[in-house]
Amino acid sequence: MSAEPGARGARVPIPAGGFLRIAVLRLSSLGDVILTLPVVRALAGAYPEARIDYWVKEEYADVVRFDPAIAHVRTLERDARRIEDVVSMGAELEDIGLIVDLHGSARTRVLTFRQKGIVLRAGRDRLLRSRWVHARWTHPRPARHTLERYAAALGPLGLAAPGPPRVEVGPDAAQWAAEQFGPAAGDVARIAMCPGARHFTKRWPEEHWVALHDRLAAAGAALVYVSTVPERAALPRLAARVAADPRASWWCESVARAGAALSRCRVAVTCDSGLMHLAAARGARVVAMFGSTAPELGFAPAGEGHVVLCRHEPCQPCTLHGHERCPKGHFRCMRLLEPALVAEHALERLRPSPSSAGA
Repeated sequence: MSAEPGARGARVPIPAGGFLRIAVLRLSSLGDVILTLPVVRALAGAYPEARIDYWVKEEYADVVRFDPAIAHVRTLERDARRIEDVVSMGAELEDIGLIVDLHGSARTRVLTFRQKGIVLRAGRDRLLRSRWVHARWTHPRPARHTLERYAAALGPLGLAAPGPPRVEVGPDAAQWAAEQFGPAAGDVARIAMCPGARHFTKRWPEEHWVALHDRLAAAGAALVYVSTVPERAALPRLAARVAADPRASWWCESVARAGAALSRCRVAVTCDSGLMHLAAARGARVVAMFGSTAPELGFAPAGEGHVVLCRHEPCQPCTLHGHERCPKGHFRCMRLLEPALVAEHALERLRPSPSSAGA
């Protein structure tokens, strides 16, 4: 039986003893995988005897590998993602009583095709998000946050998914962070800087990052840069500035170590990227900069204490995921987002909250 998103109030038959095996499918990307974790938590709470398997691409496996609610992570290796490979993988789901497909891609639909168990899917709000990108003049309402979309997939079970998500990184990464950074986030004025994003139009200009670095360093903040190796190579001026600053460091590590490093920072300055969601899920207060996208598409950082900086230019958002160049040629959405404003919000969140100060 398959329950598509939209069937509000429709219930599916639940076995008398609950489900013995559950599979959650979200193959990519980093931020989306993170935002599925409240659904996993809800399933584990409702069916404590069930074994939960999580299906994901191998590069994102560390996001879910250490979650206590997940018994097994089924990774899709880079060389085994052709449709014919996925067809054969579907046999592994034949004995699963409940499959929760939070991706809805061609691959996950092949995996779930004609399975005997109950299949629940998350809605994608395609039309609404398409209106934001292509027909803003129709004044669409904001799309549901992705957390809400995923949680709605559990509606036929009568379950609600608690949020925001929390990512576990495992003891090895936690020990590495303790050795590298020492005291926890609340003890040091430390800011994470995450300049990377998959698409050009989500990235803040390098000269702005350099200016922000100088402002935050002058205010006494210790700066921790987190990115991939190619992202650092694409920012040579910034990398040189970091190398010359004794209170700054730049780390290009695994997802687990990146999460451990982010948890040692009170604040994270990010673009609309997977690291934005990872920083929030590791307890940092996020200052998120949105360029070609916009928070109305449903991807703002989850939780309290964050701020989204978005100029809401007339042409913004121009895409759901990002472009390799500004379609208008001016890139005002990011170019006019001033370092002084970003620094102001970052330094404001650097101060301990009243609750943490009284702890």
